[in-house]
Amino acid sequence: MAARAKHEGGRSLLALLVPALIGVALLAAAIGLWARHGAAVFFDMVAAGIAYCF
Repeated sequence: MAARAKHEGGRSLLALLVPALIGVALLAAAIGLWARHGAAVFFDMVAAGIAYCF
């Protein structure tokens, strides 16, 4: 029933939570990579990932 509850703007609570959870997961992954590999390797990995997209 809570998933069907409407927010004031007409968007469901689920439509607001899913992008927020995805953002938190990406942030946690970035912090984990930083902690494991250090700043230099982390930036090289991000640059390689962005270059792969294009």
